[in-house]
Amino acid sequence: MIRLLVLSFILLLTSVQCKSNISTDNKLYKSNFKNDEPRITEITLKNTSPQENLIESGPIVGAVTENSATFLVKPVNSSSVRIQLSEDTLFTEPFYTEETVTDQNNFNFTKIQISNLSPGVKYFYRAVIDGSVTDRIHSFKTFSAEKNYNFSFGFGSCQQGYGATTPDIFPVIAEDSLRFFIQTGDWTYPDFGKQGKGYNESMDKLEETYRDRYDYSYPFNSEVLSRLPLSYIYDDHDFAGNDADGTNAFKLNSVKAYSMFFPHYKLDNPDNGIWQKFRFGDVEFFLTDLRTQRSANADAIDAEGKFSPPAGHSILNGFKIDGEDQKTWLENSLKSSDAKWKVIISTVIFNPRYSDALKDEQLGKLFPKVQKGISDKWAGFPEDIDFLIDIIKNNDIKNVIMVSGDSHSSYIDDGTNSVIPEISSSNLDTKNSKLGMLTKLAGYNIWNQGSYNDDGHAYGRISFHFGDEEYALLEVVDQTGKIVLSYRLDKK
Repeated sequence: MIRLLVLSFILLLTSVQCKSNISTDNKLYKSNFKNDEPRITEITLKNTSPQENLIESGPIVGAVTENSATFLVKPVNSSSVRIQLSEDTLFTEPFYTEETVTDQNNFNFTKIQISNLSPGVKYFYRAVIDGSVTDRIHSFKTFSAEKNYNFSFGFGSCQQGYGATTPDIFPVIAEDSLRFFIQTGDWTYPDFGKQGKGYNESMDKLEETYRDRYDYSYPFNSEVLSRLPLSYIYDDHDFAGNDADGTNAFKLNSVKAYSMFFPHYKLDNPDNGIWQKFRFGDVEFFLTDLRTQRSANADAIDAEGKFSPPAGHSILNGFKIDGEDQKTWLENSLKSSDAKWKVIISTVIFNPRYSDALKDEQLGKLFPKVQKGISDKWAGFPEDIDFLIDIIKNNDIKNVIMVSGDSHSSYIDDGTNSVIPEISSSNLDTKNSKLGMLTKLAGYNIWNQGSYNDDGHAYGRISFHFGDEEYALLEVVDQTGKIVLSYRLDKK
């Protein structure tokens, strides 16, 4: 009983924390990008002195590869837009993207792609609005063309919400030697904010949530996104609301908004979800969408309050859809990948050991809210856990890493409990839930490489090392820049 009481306290404390935001532009993506295309170097500028107050959101950059990138910017007014690039901050030898006219049907959010960049080069960029250069000078670096290239990336989730405290982690991220950052969900909490519950019924409100995410007065934008490419996948709050699943009647509005208002990689089924993949050197990343096609969470609990998910209860593919479903996509992508390392991005914790609590029938009777909270993780979908583990084991797929978020804290497991080595970090600016420590007190010691239990903020970092010794270094870094958790995962 004491164990159940402690577990109840833990999950009631965190139940609404990180669970409390139809592609029309896949034509942007070409099957092969070429960097020998001629660059636009001569245009007529109205103003060469940087102009202020022309941009409402951005510019930011995403979908970066060896020789391509996609920029996103929202001007204050309807206008013509292009991006100016250079290899120096003075733009002494600038070149330009094609000019694009804003579309009010897209709320003037404008995505512009360029595909003639050089690998491994740092570029500075700024928007040109109606012929005037603007004042926000940002930078990014294209991916390396070398396979065995050492690099680090950062990740984290849960920010700019009702539980947000100080944003002291973001300058630390900006100063780190990262090549890109992956935001793994709950980037703002519109359901608890001004947009309110049911916000994704309205495209106007959805557009407003993205403007909130890109608030330039917040250091995630002014410091991190001004220096790094971004990848992003939504979780429940920034998809539709707390613990949202695929039964949400307006889920395709959320898919459409993501496609319109974020510079993502190619979506593999853009009408039905936002799953996607990309590659940097010998590392391939698989970004999963764990909300849009998820089965109803409530289906896992029977009439007697017992955890008893029906056949086909899926976090990946709970609904019949046109085109390739996410479950098939993930299986085929893992099997066909020849990358040395495969990184699966999950917006919720994978660690199957959470299912230990769901097997306790007393838990559901005494603490149904706790049971509901655990059921929202992969533990609530045992069929999909077995599916993914079997794919990896039966096909001898090596060097898979699970990256996760959602719980407002950070932990690492080497695979002893998580089966797939897992690093989770999800308190970018929210109060640390200290879930790892509290779960351990409840008798569930499921993170054998430690958890972050201080009153601070953190982000995750993975560094890949190639050469005589090949390994991935999994780390959690706090707001002072201190490495608070670390585990070396050697390549098999």
